[in-house]
Amino acid sequence: MTLIEVDDISKAFSSRHGPITIMSDVSFSVADNDFLAIVGPSGCGKSTLLRLIQGLDKPTSGEIRFRGHPVTGPNREMAMVFQNFALFPWLSVKENVALGLEARGWEPDRIDAQVERYVTVTGLVGFEEAYPRELSGGMRQRVGLARALAIEPAVLLMDEPFSALDPLTAESLREEVLQLWRDPNLPPEAVVLVTHNIEEALSMADRVLVLSRRPGRVLAGVLVNLPRPRDRKSEAFFALTDYVYSLITEGTAAPPSTGSGLGSPAPSEPGSPLLSEGASPGSGGGPR
Repeated sequence: MTLIEVDDISKAFSSRHGPITIMSDVSFSVADNDFLAIVGPSGCGKSTLLRLIQGLDKPTSGEIRFRGHPVTGPNREMAMVFQNFALFPWLSVKENVALGLEARGWEPDRIDAQVERYVTVTGLVGFEEAYPRELSGGMRQRVGLARALAIEPAVLLMDEPFSALDPLTAESLREEVLQLWRDPNLPPEAVVLVTHNIEEALSMADRVLVLSRRPGRVLAGVLVNLPRPRDRKSEAFFALTDYVYSLITEGTAAPPSTGSGLGSPAPSEPGSPLLSEGASPGSGGGPR
């Protein structure tokens, strides 16, 4: 089932020197059970794209649909995890996690049960009464993740959630996010991750959407045909990393050979992503 359809959207901002186009003619879709990563140079509109998907901003042209309906405002079936944690410093861990539930008017007993569940799921047991200033960066990001998951979103949007963390903590949290995504008893149904880290994208996602320099356009939609857990030292992983890196830095690249994890690429239609053979812009979702 297709959850998100991004249909030929463009986004421009006004400035004293005239409009600045951030992205142009971007189209793709996200299916149920999909894990999509979006990579590209700084300033190409990756984070703006997440805001447009959630309905926090509107595209200048084009349309975004969720479950077939146009997105016209903030979507209650999506949740965002931010790069800078975005926690309220005067609230405890428990109170931060409960924020979205309180905004939805849940009864206190129901809130307490839901908070307890996702505090446990994200490894925050024992820190419920702590304040953000008392937590490490990794623990603060766990609070942000618990807050997002507590509303049980259909789609989890993640805006460079690991970039402010040390490498070991970031790697641990990546694996925890993958474990949550693979668990059919837990939300979300799909994940959209924005990152500058190509290896992070290829190690976590089913598909990687590669955007060009500003104005951001879709250069390729790379289907990652590598078994999980991904072996970053393998030749196939290295070939995919080099391919995506070349796309970002040069705007074009020769696809890796068959068996490299990409498969045999089929020529894309003008203006559409380059896809693995038999794939479509919304394909990639499958059993977690």
